[in-house]
Amino acid sequence: MQFSLLQENLNSALQNVSRFAQSKSQLPILGNILFATDSGRLKLTATNLELGINYWIGAKIDAEGSFTIPAKELVEFVSYLPSGKLDFDLNENNLLTVQSPKAKSVFTTTPVSDFPVLPSINPDTKVTIDSKVFSESISQVAFASATDDTRPVLTAVLCTFTSDTLSLVATDGFRLSLKHLKLTAPITLPTGSDSLTYLIPSKSLFEITKLSKNNTNLTFGVSADLHQLVFVLDDVEVVSRLIEGEFPDYQRIVPSAFASKVFINREELTQAIKIASVFARESANVVRFNIKNNLLDISANAPQVGQNSAQVDIKLEGEPLEIAFNYKFISDFLAVCKGSELIINLNESLTPVNFQDISSPDFTHIIMPVRIQD
Repeated sequence: MQFSLLQENLNSALQNVSRFAQSKSQLPILGNILFATDSGRLKLTATNLELGINYWIGAKIDAEGSFTIPAKELVEFVSYLPSGKLDFDLNENNLLTVQSPKAKSVFTTTPVSDFPVLPSINPDTKVTIDSKVFSESISQVAFASATDDTRPVLTAVLCTFTSDTLSLVATDGFRLSLKHLKLTAPITLPTGSDSLTYLIPSKSLFEITKLSKNNTNLTFGVSADLHQLVFVLDDVEVVSRLIEGEFPDYQRIVPSAFASKVFINREELTQAIKIASVFARESANVVRFNIKNNLLDISANAPQVGQNSAQVDIKLEGEPLEIAFNYKFISDFLAVCKGSELIINLNESLTPVNFQDISSPDFTHIIMPVRIQD
């Protein structure tokens, strides 16, 4: 196997592909990247069995072939090389020679026979959607999913497609994000399907948003065994396992009516939460909201640090209320808001609270309050 390519192109590809390799695995091969020639291009593949990637880059192919090589060492090595042409030559003893303008290195490689084969997309299940719309929607939802595997379904985003709508839901049991939007460009569903529903790991969706920044469209569909979802971009394929299980009945906790509404400036709330966080971090992350008349008092108290109180002007419709939250949940919500004005919809001190970005009416975020300790 012989090929040549530019250091800058290989380095960029390796930065993306290496995230999918798993160095601390009982299967050492999962810490490797598979190199293979494919129709005049070079294909790089990595997987941790839950998430995999095929990444194609241009190269001058002089002899076909394939090999696998540890990701960690190769990524570090290539990053240190100067820009310019690199020549790769694999001999019959599985030794890979890498020649740069001023250096020559030899790596030990392993055959591809033990490397997992990534499934292909079932063409009958293909769906294409606007990449920007999908990525922006994911950014408003996926952060609310759980980060531990105690309940696997909570680490996923529930994605439901019809021909002209997209609904995304994520929850970790303490907060919930819901995005429901009308698609400006209708999508074509597989024959016989009125809708599609998938439980996709949030980690997979975060990777898709990173890789799809320069793509107009995103195509996806299930594998032949129906247990994996394949995302197709211009020069990249990402394969993600699907989560099996029953997603919580989230409609039960989304309030349909509210006793009070608070209209508040996003920047002012963000600033007040940042100030309170200095103290809240030392006291179970709790911040108190004292809502009265046209003023919101945000306070935090940590005996070993001190206490603080900050006021934000608001417009209140309804009854005054004192309520407490985990400040991190509010900070995460504020980070994905785009508008300048927010609405906080409330009922009682221990019932779910609806936070809304006025500029995104199709986006709903629910946070469960915490019990106030007097």
